[in-house]
Amino acid sequence: MIKIKAAITILVQFFLISAIITGFPGKPQEIWATEQNQPANEAGQAAGQSLPELKERLWKATDRQEIKNIVAIFNAIPGPDAQAAHILLDYLKDDLRVEAGNIVDALVKLMTEEQISQLAKEIGTYSPANSYRYLVSVLAVRISNPNDLTNAMLSLQDEYVSEVYLQLMTQTWPKIFTDPATGVQWLDDTYSQLNSSTTRENLVCAVGTAAKKQLSGINLPAVTGWLWRIQEKEPDPDYRCDQLITLYELKEAKALEAIDSLYSGTTSPTKRVELIHRITDFIRWQPKEAGQDALIDWLWKVAGTDTSPYCRQECLSVLYTDLGQEKALEQYVQDTDQNGVMGLTQENQVFMVGGLNWQFLKAASQKYPQSYLARGIKAYEAVRGIPYFEIDRINEKQSPAAGEPPYWDGQYPPYGDEQYQPDREIPGWEKFLAEFPRHPASDDAAYRLARCYEIKGRFADAVKTIQKARFSTDGDIRYAAAGRMVYILDVRMTYEQLKELSLEKLDPALQAFINYSLAVREIRREDYPRAASQLEEFLKQEENLATDKHILPFDNFLGNEQYDFHGAVKKQLDEVNKLDNLKSQWEKSKTTIDLYNLAAAIFHNQMLYYNHLWAGQRQYYNWLEYITYQMGRGHAPVEMAAFMREMINYNHSLPYFQQVYLDPSSSPELKAKALYSTGLCYTGLHDWGEDAAFAFNSLDTRKKIISTYQQFVEEYPDSSMADDALLALGSYTGNTGYLQKIIKEYPDGDMLEKAKKLMPDLESPYYSSSHLFGSSVPFKILSLNDESIPPKVKEWAAANSLRSFSGTKISGEWSYMFISAGEKPTAGYSVGIIGIYSDNSSKLKVRYKINNPAFCEIVAQVISYPSILLRIPTSAAPVEFVEESPQ
Repeated sequence: MIKIKAAITILVQFFLISAIITGFPGKPQEIWATEQNQPANEAGQAAGQSLPELKERLWKATDRQEIKNIVAIFNAIPGPDAQAAHILLDYLKDDLRVEAGNIVDALVKLMTEEQISQLAKEIGTYSPANSYRYLVSVLAVRISNPNDLTNAMLSLQDEYVSEVYLQLMTQTWPKIFTDPATGVQWLDDTYSQLNSSTTRENLVCAVGTAAKKQLSGINLPAVTGWLWRIQEKEPDPDYRCDQLITLYELKEAKALEAIDSLYSGTTSPTKRVELIHRITDFIRWQPKEAGQDALIDWLWKVAGTDTSPYCRQECLSVLYTDLGQEKALEQYVQDTDQNGVMGLTQENQVFMVGGLNWQFLKAASQKYPQSYLARGIKAYEAVRGIPYFEIDRINEKQSPAAGEPPYWDGQYPPYGDEQYQPDREIPGWEKFLAEFPRHPASDDAAYRLARCYEIKGRFADAVKTIQKARFSTDGDIRYAAAGRMVYILDVRMTYEQLKELSLEKLDPALQAFINYSLAVREIRREDYPRAASQLEEFLKQEENLATDKHILPFDNFLGNEQYDFHGAVKKQLDEVNKLDNLKSQWEKSKTTIDLYNLAAAIFHNQMLYYNHLWAGQRQYYNWLEYITYQMGRGHAPVEMAAFMREMINYNHSLPYFQQVYLDPSSSPELKAKALYSTGLCYTGLHDWGEDAAFAFNSLDTRKKIISTYQQFVEEYPDSSMADDALLALGSYTGNTGYLQKIIKEYPDGDMLEKAKKLMPDLESPYYSSSHLFGSSVPFKILSLNDESIPPKVKEWAAANSLRSFSGTKISGEWSYMFISAGEKPTAGYSVGIIGIYSDNSSKLKVRYKINNPAFCEIVAQVISYPSILLRIPTSAAPVEFVEESPQ
C-alpha cells in the first residue's frame, strides 16, 4: 500500500512529465495597445529593444539559452512594470514552457498588486504545467492578503493536489495570519467553498503538513483544534485515518485512541485492512522516536483481537514483512494451520487485496516445514513438476519432470496447450484443491486444472474451475483467469459447444456470461431476430449481475475508467434491431439497393460482433502474450482463424457488396459504389491487426485490394471515387504513376493534395517507387547459447547487456539486432518484438516493447537485465528502434 502522500507526489510528477512530453495547445493572446511600442525601460533600452520587440523575440525563441537571455533582460527591468509582466504572463498562458529561465523572479519583481490579485483568480486557466513550475511560486511569494489566497485555492482546485496547496500555505500563512482566530475562520470559509471531497482533503493535508513544518506558539493549538473538528466530519475512513495520523505526529496523544475507535467502528474488513496498511506505511517511514512502539503495540492488539481471520492475517503479515516482528510469522502459521489463507467473503465470492508476499510465504514454509503452507507447496510441486517459487526455478535451473515440457526460460510465458498434460494433471490438481482449498497456490492450481479441462473439451468443468481461480484467495492469477474465461466462451468453443453448454445448470453469473456469448454468436451467424431476443433476455439478467461488484471478468482491472458494459450491450441490441429491419426489407424487396444498405450498415460497425465481456481488453490481453505469444512464432491456436473470420465486420459485408456488383439489376452508379466498397472491405481486412493474419493472408489481401481498384478505375474513370481508388493504388503499389494520374486528370478532386504529399519529388528523375505503407520483414529470435552465433556477436551483445541499449551488428549473411532493457529491480521483465518493417525511405523500423511482470505476478526479488537478440538476412539499411507500449 503506497502512502497517500507518496501517491500524491507520484501523481504530480506523472502529470508534469506527461505535460512536458505532450505539450499544451494554444497561442499567446494579442492584447497589446499602441502605446506599448515604447522602449522597454533602461534594460530594454540598453538592449536597444522595445517591449513588443522583446515579446516577438521571446515567442520565436526555441534555443534554451536564448530564452534564458531574453528572460534575463526582463529580469533587469526595474519593477513593478505591468506591461512587461503582462508579456511574461501571456507567454505562460497556454503553451508549455519547459525552459523559461529565471521567469519566477522576473514576475515577482514586475507584477503589480492588481496583477497578483487577478492571477490569483485566473491561475487555473493557465497551462497547468506552467502554473505548477512557475506561477504558484510567484503567488506564494507575493500573496499578502486572505482574499488572494482564497481565490488562488479556488482557481487551482480542479487542477492540483495538496503539494500546491502546501506551497501556498507554508509561504503565505505566517505573513497573512497573525491572529489564530482569523486564520481558523479563513480555513472554515475556504473549506466550505471547495467543490469536491478530494480538493477538501488536499487542503486538510496541506494544513496538517504546514502545521508539522512551520506552525508553533499560539497558531499551532488553533490549527490543531481545526484539524480535530474537520476529521470528525470526514466520511471516508481512509482519509480520516490519515488526518488522525497527522494529529498523532503533532503529539496529540488521544489520536491513537481515536484511531482505535475508528478501526473498531469500521465494519468492512476491506476498509479495516486498508487502515492497517496506512498505519504500517506511516510506521515504516518514521524514526523510532516518533512513536513507533505505541503503534506497533496497537497492530499486535488488532492481530490478537480482530474477529476477521483475514484482517488478523494481514496484520501479522505486515508486522513480520514490513516491521520486522519475528514473532508474527509463528502466529501467522498457527492461524493458517487452523483457517487456511483467508480472503474476503462478498456475495459468496472470495476477494484478496494484494496477495501474499512471496518472501513471507517462503520464510513460513522453510521455518515451519509441517505447516499447512509448507505441505501445500510440496503438494503443488509434486503435481506441477517444478519448484513453486520462481526464484528457485531460475536458480536451480531444474530439469523438467518426466514428460513435462521444458520450463519457460523467463522470456516467453507458457500459455499454449502444449504446456499442459491433462491426463496427469487433472487428477493431481483435483486432489490438491480438495486438500488445500485455502492455500496461496489454489488459484494457480485451479487455473491449470481449468486449462486441462478446456483441452479435454470438458467446458462446463473448465468455466466453473476458471471462475474458482478468479476468486481464490491469492489473487495473482486473476487477470489471466478473467481473460481465459472470456476466451473460452468467445473463441475456443464452437457455436454448437456453446449452445450445449447453455443447457447446463451453472451458477447465475456463469449462466449469464454463456447466454450473452451465445447471443453474440447469433449476431455473427446473422440470425438477428434470435440475437435480439437473447440480448433482451440477458439485459434483464445483467441488472442482477451489476449489484455484485467485480462479477464481470475485467471489473477488477479497469480502475476509475469503468467500462459501460450495460450501455455497450444496449447499443449492440439497437444495432442488431436495425440490421434485422434492413435484412427483412431486403428479403422482402429483393432489390440490390436494400442489400447495399445492409452491407453498408455492417461495414460501418466494427463493434457489431464484439463480445463486451472483454471490456476493451481483448487486444491488450493478447499483447500481454497470454494468446499471441505463440502467434508471433507461427503457432496460433487453431480456433483463432475461425474466430477472426466471424469477428471482423468487413468479412461479413464483403460478400454482400460483391453480390450487389454482380447483380445485373444494379444501376451503374450502385455497381460502382459496390465495387469501390469491395476494395474498402479488403483494405479493412488487410489493416485490421496482427491476429487477422491467421485468417486472411496479408499478401493475397493486398493483391485483391490492388486488383479491385485497378478494375474500378478501368470501369469507372468518371466516378467521383476514381481519384480515391488511384490514391489507394499509389499507396499499396508504390507506383507514382497512379499519383501522377490524379494530378493530371483529377486536378479538381479532393485527393489532389494527398497525392502530392505521397509523391516524394515529382520533378526528380531519380525517384524510384517503394511501399508507402511499409512491409513486414521476417526475423528470428535467438538465444545467446545458440552455437550458430559468431563469437564476436556474442561478445558485442554481452558487452551491452547491462545497460539500456539497442543496436545492430552485421556478420556474414546475417544482420544481428540486440535490445537490452537495462537493469530492472526484479525478475519478470522481458523484451518483446512487435515486428520489423521496411518503409519508403529504405529504413528498417524495429518496434519492440518492454514487458513488465504480469498483474499480481510473484517474481524473484533479484536484479535482472532483460534483453533479446534477433537476426535478419544481411541488410545495410539504417535501423530505427521504436519502443512501444501495449494498448
